[in-house]
Amino acid sequence: MRLLDILLLSWKQLKQRRLRSILTILAVAVGVTTIIALSAQVEGAKVTILENLGKLGPDVIIVTSRGRTPFTDADVARLRSLEGVSKVIPMLTQPGLRVTGIDSPVTIIGVSSIDIVDFLGEVNLVDGSMYVDAPAPQALIGYNVAVDGTGQSRYRAGQLILAQGQRSLSLIVVGVLDTYGTAPMVQPDNAIFTPIEYTKNIMRGSGYTMMVVKAESVESVDQVAELTGTLFGARAQVTSIKQITQTVAQITSQIGMLLLAIAGTSFIAAGLGTLNIMMISVLERVREIGVLKALGMKDRRVLLLYMSQGALIGIFGSLLGLGLGSGLAYLITALLGGMSGGMKIGAGAGAGFGSSPGLVSSFTPVISPFYIGLAMVTSLVVTLLSSAYPAWKASSLRPVEALRYE
Repeated sequence: MRLLDILLLSWKQLKQRRLRSILTILAVAVGVTTIIALSAQVEGAKVTILENLGKLGPDVIIVTSRGRTPFTDADVARLRSLEGVSKVIPMLTQPGLRVTGIDSPVTIIGVSSIDIVDFLGEVNLVDGSMYVDAPAPQALIGYNVAVDGTGQSRYRAGQLILAQGQRSLSLIVVGVLDTYGTAPMVQPDNAIFTPIEYTKNIMRGSGYTMMVVKAESVESVDQVAELTGTLFGARAQVTSIKQITQTVAQITSQIGMLLLAIAGTSFIAAGLGTLNIMMISVLERVREIGVLKALGMKDRRVLLLYMSQGALIGIFGSLLGLGLGSGLAYLITALLGGMSGGMKIGAGAGAGFGSSPGLVSSFTPVISPFYIGLAMVTSLVVTLLSSAYPAWKASSLRPVEALRYE
C-alpha cells in the first residue's frame, strides 16, 4: 500500500467520526492559539519598548538625582570633563501640576531647545514651532495635553495654557508635539516642555533633577557609567540605555517562557484527547484491521496508518490554531485598548521623573515565526506521541484474533 493510500485511508477514517475528530482538533488548536496570542502580546510590547529606547540611542546614560539634593552647574561641568563623555543635557522638572481641562497632573520639563532634539531623538510637530532659548513663558506641549481622548483639540499654538501647582504658571503654547510614546523616566505625550532658563527662574535657583549623558561611543558606555557612579556616589542613580535594553530583553524573555509554560498545559488535554480518540478508533476497527492484515498489510503499515491519523490531527489543529491565535492576538490588543484608553501602561498621564512610568504607551502585537514554529511542532509531537501506543496496539493484533473480535 502506497503512502498516499495510507493518508487517504487515514483521512477517511477521521471523516467517519467527524464530530469526535473535530473536537480533538479543536483541543489541539487551543494550545496553539494560546501560545501565539500570548506570545504576540509579549513580543509586541518588547518591540515597542526597544523602539522607544532606540530613539535615544545605545550611547545614552541617564543620571537622576536622589533625595532632595539637585545637580548644580558645577556638577554638569564635572560630568562633561569625564573621559568618554561627548555631551551632557541638564534638565529640570516640576511634577504634579494641574492644567485646565485635564484631569491628571502633568509635569513641566525645562530643557534647551537644542538638547530636546537629542533627548527625544526627533521632534515632530503637528502645530506651531519649537520655542527659542530665552527666559520667556513659552510651552511646547505633548500630544495628550493638546488633544483629548475623543480627538478634540484642547490647546493650539498661540493659546494660553495655565498650569497650577505651588504657584500658577501662565504659558504661551508655541508648538504641539506629535505622538511620541514613552521614554525612560518621562512621558513626552503628557508633558509640557519649557526653556531651561525660564524654568530655573520660576523655580528660583533650584538645580537640575536629571542629566542625560551621551558617550563618545557605544563601547565606552560602561566606562562612562562607572565613572559617573564614582563621581556622584549615592547622590545619583546612573542607568544606561544599554542596560535598560538588556534588562527589557531578559524580562520579556522570562515572561514569554512563563506564558509558554502556562499555555503548554493545554497540550496535556489535547494529548489525552488524541489518545482517547485513537484508542476508540482501534477498538472500533479491530475486525477491519484483521481483514487488512489478512490481505497482506504489514505491521509497520498498520502502525503508519494510525500514526498518520495522529499527524493529521496535529496538522489541522496547528493550522486552525494559527488562524485563531493570529486573530485573537489583535482582538486582545483592541479590547485592552478600549478598556484602558489606548493601551496606556504604567503611571498616569501626568507621570514624570522619578515616578517610574511604563515604557509602553501602546503597541501592536507581533506574531513571531519562532513561536509559530514552536507551537506547531509541539502540537504535532504531542499528537504523534499520543498516537504511538494505539498505533502499536493496532499493529500488534493477530489477524485470526482480530477477525474473531466481536
